[in-house]
Amino acid sequence: MIVILAALGFLPDRSEAGQAPAAEAAGKAVLTLEDLYSDQNVIDADISPSGKVIAVVVRRADDDTLMLVDLTTGEKKMVTRIKKDAFSKQLDVRIGYIVWKTDKRLMFQVRSDMNEGLNWRKLSRSAMFMLGNRLYGVDSDGKNLVPMFDGQWDDALVGAFDTSDIASMLWQDPDHILLRVGGWDGRSLFSVNVHTGRGKVLEKQKEGVIDWWLDVGGKPIVRVEYSVGTLRFYRKLPNNSWKKYYSVRRREMDELADFTLIGPSLDPNRFYVLARPPGKDRMGVYLYDLNQESFGDALIENPLFDINSARVATDASKLVFHCYDDHVRTCDFADPKQNAYMRALRKFFEDSANVTVMDASNDGKIILLSVDGPVDAPAFYYYLVDEQKVQLLGLRQGALRDKLLGASVVVKYKTRDGLAQTGYLTYPPGAKGAKGLPLVLMPHGGPQVRDRLRFDPWAQYLAARGYAVFQPNFRGSGGFGEAFELSGHREWGRKMQDDLGDGVKLLVDQGIVDPQRVCIVGGSYGGYAALAGAALTPTAYKCAVSLAGVGNLADFVRWKKNKFGSDSDVFLHFVNAIGDPEKNLAAIDAVSPSAHIGAIKIPILLIHGEDDDIVPISQSENMQKLLEKSGRKTQLLRLEKEGHGEFARNTSKVMLSTIGTFLWEHLGPGFEIKEPPVKYEFLK
Repeated sequence: MIVILAALGFLPDRSEAGQAPAAEAAGKAVLTLEDLYSDQNVIDADISPSGKVIAVVVRRADDDTLMLVDLTTGEKKMVTRIKKDAFSKQLDVRIGYIVWKTDKRLMFQVRSDMNEGLNWRKLSRSAMFMLGNRLYGVDSDGKNLVPMFDGQWDDALVGAFDTSDIASMLWQDPDHILLRVGGWDGRSLFSVNVHTGRGKVLEKQKEGVIDWWLDVGGKPIVRVEYSVGTLRFYRKLPNNSWKKYYSVRRREMDELADFTLIGPSLDPNRFYVLARPPGKDRMGVYLYDLNQESFGDALIENPLFDINSARVATDASKLVFHCYDDHVRTCDFADPKQNAYMRALRKFFEDSANVTVMDASNDGKIILLSVDGPVDAPAFYYYLVDEQKVQLLGLRQGALRDKLLGASVVVKYKTRDGLAQTGYLTYPPGAKGAKGLPLVLMPHGGPQVRDRLRFDPWAQYLAARGYAVFQPNFRGSGGFGEAFELSGHREWGRKMQDDLGDGVKLLVDQGIVDPQRVCIVGGSYGGYAALAGAALTPTAYKCAVSLAGVGNLADFVRWKKNKFGSDSDVFLHFVNAIGDPEKNLAAIDAVSPSAHIGAIKIPILLIHGEDDDIVPISQSENMQKLLEKSGRKTQLLRLEKEGHGEFARNTSKVMLSTIGTFLWEHLGPGFEIKEPPVKYEFLK
């Protein structure tokens, strides 16, 4: 227990969270891959409704512990502990999220996954039945520990590997919550007693149904269905039939759909939504009227950025805050006094960290925060409003506590055609102000997402290896409105690629970067950009790394057509963004790396997950064959049992150490780096 309690020690200033002033930096070590992917410390946290206690999950190598921290007395006590092999020696059992239902009752998720490196064919039958996510309830004194649906039989539960998906906490009902449960035949909506775990079906499973919009009392008002890349919304009529009223393309990966629920209002026929109605350039907050099937005027808009999240009060009486991404994540509160608190908090973190509100006590006097930034290791803090005091609850990864991180700066530049753009330059630790640095250009994926100042494990590792890292928001990026996003359509390999080079040129012109020591590294769209950089601008870079990148654009668009259908929104999106192979093949091939193998002069590292269902591994396999046939230097790192992202911990270490070795060989040692990187191998 001593080890756990020590991990939760409260610290008086920011220096213990990795934000060391320059005078203190000398005593800190540069981080390693072991630090980045060490056993985490504080996994999740939540404030009790009264604000008297914070619940935290502390992770160690062999177990997770749910603990309570009394904010009045400082006392810390264990509620329950789960060992990683609690269900089977073959499984890794961990606590996911936690949430208070009442001051006396906690809910927490238990996740059970195969041990990393284990082949599923060797999984025992008993272990296989224990895979998945489950929700438990427990009293604050550790008693009455109950799994939801324990011992219950219902055909809607058959095939359900996740019984922890909360649809509504039903804050006005102290005894029940609503859960979405996906069985073999679709999702069902259950009302579940948090004390006994017994559930009752409210909406029976139907193929294609993925969600419901619920009024403040938990009554289903809207049903959401998903098919071939499109979300369809149905509202319930007085005769209990369902009428379709809206549809929208569901963007791939983690991009925001153009019509997203925030929460209910006091009127059961009006819901707060994030949306980009026809004719609007940026995402805003609207009160959607189901009876009129209309958005009305925007309640909240930002003149520069898309609103990307918001929160409604638990009683549905008002909007509490909304957030958007500027250089950091910025949340504005509706209440002027609370908004002043947020401005003060951002100033405390020097306006260079993402300060996200996770929870608050019912009286609003204690606010739980998640904070991260280039020099702010991800951590949980809480803010005592009356005392105007910020306290560190704990780092997400304790190994980062005494590590020197690479500082980042905002880079503003204009492209060759006069478009204003921004990017972020991360310096190697201690190198800020240095000249002639080796550079890793790292364009983001999507491409309809964006970069911002944040704690980026890849950027921090590469900076620790002595390389400056540049992450530009090129045209086609998301978050800046639809016009900026659409400006990237049919510009893959053209103006989007020029934007990358223009940003690097500015850094070269300022003397920060050595033009002879630039490598381009990216994943997904960024992987395509890396290959395009090698093929379309053969002398611009010394090397290229493509993670899950597209080498043959025409084949990629055809693959989307075969997978989703010729009339699917997903296929039509890529036709608009890239072109139609049946009509625009010459234009597509003009910017396809696979069509320009002969122009490539630099070494290329290919990395791809074997189970990638966003960009098939055949894209990298075919590039490898073409490059090898032409005598180019290349290698393909295959990631077994991995998809398009969210890689296992050891996989991440293998990938980054491979990239580090590749850069060491082809870009040379980084700033003040004398030794090659430590190599990691896949688990056997």
